[in-house]
Amino acid sequence: MHVVAFAPASSAVQDENGGLRVEGFPMTSAHVDVFPRQITLPLVVAVYASGGTEHDPVLYVVAKSPEGERLGSLEIRWQWPDTPGAPLKHWVTTRPFPFQVTGPGTYSIGLYETPDAADTDVLFPLTVLKFNPLTAPRS
Repeated sequence: MHVVAFAPASSAVQDENGGLRVEGFPMTSAHVDVFPRQITLPLVVAVYASGGTEHDPVLYVVAKSPEGERLGSLEIRWQWPDTPGAPLKHWVTTRPFPFQVTGPGTYSIGLYETPDAADTDVLFPLTVLKFNPLTAPRS
């Protein structure tokens, strides 16, 4: 299986005609009013694989603090049938991903093959800052 896209977005919903409707992708930072704070981010995951493989895949999303502490996890599981005659199959989804942010810094959100894996090639850094009304963008 090959990962095409993996990152949080400001907004992401499944489109009834297939695919996703996404805004603010990728989300490169998040702002909160206080620490610690539970936040929930829409995650976008897009993958593809060769036909005849990966019929019941499972992936795990794990958030870690700037210090490497595990702060949240999510299992993503789906049935992935083949399309007759097609050499490849594609899959895209969005899932809400809740986790605790404990202070300002760069958090890592990774996509893993097992829930306890230590390493991954699919890692997204997300900077979390305290909201400052004096530096907020003007409308």
